[in-house]
Amino acid sequence: MNEIHSSALIGLGALGILFGRRMPGVQVIADEARAARYAAEPVICNGETCSFTYCSPAEGQPVDLVLVAVKATGLDAAIRDIARFIGPDTVILSLLNGITSEEKLESVYPGHTLWSVAIGMDATRTGRTLRYKSAGKIQFGERNGEVTQRALALARYFEACGIENELCSDILYKQWHKLMVNDGLNQAAAAFDLPYGGLAQPGPARDKMLEAMQEVIHLANLEGIPLPPDNDVTWLEAAMPTFAPDGMPSMRQDVLAHRPTEVEEFAGTVRRLAQKHGMPTPANDFFYERIRAIEAGYTE
Repeated sequence: MNEIHSSALIGLGALGILFGRRMPGVQVIADEARAARYAAEPVICNGETCSFTYCSPAEGQPVDLVLVAVKATGLDAAIRDIARFIGPDTVILSLLNGITSEEKLESVYPGHTLWSVAIGMDATRTGRTLRYKSAGKIQFGERNGEVTQRALALARYFEACGIENELCSDILYKQWHKLMVNDGLNQAAAAFDLPYGGLAQPGPARDKMLEAMQEVIHLANLEGIPLPPDNDVTWLEAAMPTFAPDGMPSMRQDVLAHRPTEVEEFAGTVRRLAQKHGMPTPANDFFYERIRAIEAGYTE
């Protein structure tokens, strides 16, 4: 594959801002109405205004890289909107949480998708304002673990942009590990209305968080992904002390802002996949029902 020179981004939430602001010449895919809203209220990241170039889906031309950074609820629309930006050698990279977006993208644009996961960011978004201490990094690779020329080209592109990245031969393992984290930490913060500090303390919220993580570990093993049985505890022991006690993961931010959550990608996916193995998921059942009830209670 040739080097990556041109790029497009769809989704200007936290991840789109974090990584898109470092991609020279990136086109943000947005229809006329959305572009006008973005222009009227520019992105402010750590106190600095970020300028982006917008391009409507109808005016798109093929680029070397399309970065998909929408929420899961916007993926179907994004798949339609990126059509004109996909050429014969375009690489598609999804930064969505969960383990399902790549399969959906690949089913529409076969042969274009690399698997990926974004980790380590601590961004908090309020409207069009984003603050962070750690921008995190993008882990990516071929689904089968092969180190291909297009994967190497993407690594070189990210290096040139100053985006921390890791080319992985075990990207499915990395995705399932993050699903475990999100399934426990994100959902517990939303369901129990707690920041990181609250989840660090013994009690019902932490217990339910660990129970949900164990369900993901068990399911991963049934699906052939070798997450260790203590993956939840070792991660929490290493990561929790690095979080600001009053900070919060994205799902609690969504709930507080009355935005749709990613519960379908977390508990919904676990429940669905577990059914074929006859595996019970009481913790994920609890989170799914509780968070759906919270969403149903939103008032404008």
